[in-house]
Amino acid sequence: MDSLRVLARVMRPHIVAGGFLGYLLGALLALNLGGGFNPVHFALGYAVVLAGDLSTHFSNDYFDVEIDRDSPPKAFGRSNALVAHPGTRPAALSTAIFFSAAALTVAAFMVVMGVSPPTLLWVAASAVALGWMYSSPPARLNARGLGEATIAVGTGFAVPAVGYVAAAGVLDDTLLLVSVPLMLYGFVLSLSLELPDMEVDRSHGKKTIVVMLGRRRAALLAVLVTAVASMIFTVSPAGRVDGSWLVPLFSLAPLAAALSGVTASLDDPEDVDRVSARIIVALFLFLLALDGYLLYNLLV
Repeated sequence: MDSLRVLARVMRPHIVAGGFLGYLLGALLALNLGGGFNPVHFALGYAVVLAGDLSTHFSNDYFDVEIDRDSPPKAFGRSNALVAHPGTRPAALSTAIFFSAAALTVAAFMVVMGVSPPTLLWVAASAVALGWMYSSPPARLNARGLGEATIAVGTGFAVPAVGYVAAAGVLDDTLLLVSVPLMLYGFVLSLSLELPDMEVDRSHGKKTIVVMLGRRRAALLAVLVTAVASMIFTVSPAGRVDGSWLVPLFSLAPLAAALSGVTASLDDPEDVDRVSARIIVALFLFLLALDGYLLYNLLV
């Protein structure tokens, strides 16, 4: 029972909630464009996303346990459950493998049953593979300056793509267009998570973008990327659902949060943590607002 409690801490409900909002975004977008809602298909699609998400949580905590031991406390930090209870590491690895297999099995089932096209299995398999490559040797993308791109693809493309396919039955140019600014936000999410860990990551030889650029330049990069995302939502069909300007307006929240990092004292650990948390919360609120808007369009 104690081991189960430790493993439950690795799941991190706030991150799972963000994944659900990203999945819901893809599904709602498809429904706004004429897709059909099937509760069974919706549940199966989310099972793929949830299992893949949890697999990544467990594998990352397993392979990064040494770094987690030295990491400072932060608002959106790692669970550190395996640091306090090292005896549960083998169970965490087995759990990661189980959830990866579950994600691929459900995706394959949806394809075989004709619920979704083979594209779904390709997306799921690619996302699961990237999840393992993110922190596990020999790839360890999060230590080679590629972790940010991995998170961007996973959160900004793969997760909403599964929701879109579950509702639309196809992956088309519309989702690809919307996923561009979403991937930019995924990139900023990664930068925000790395900001408080710069010294620890550097001491362990991790070449994250924050380590390579320093906090100040990384904060400026976050402003630039969120500004580009806002511009895309403003000038392209990606943000003009029914001709409304609400989506570009929503996109100002992540930009404003990123701007706060430029004026903050990034030498103070508490300030750094506040900036990191502010950006992450703004990204979460953006997804929540966009999902609410798409749902409202369906109901009126």
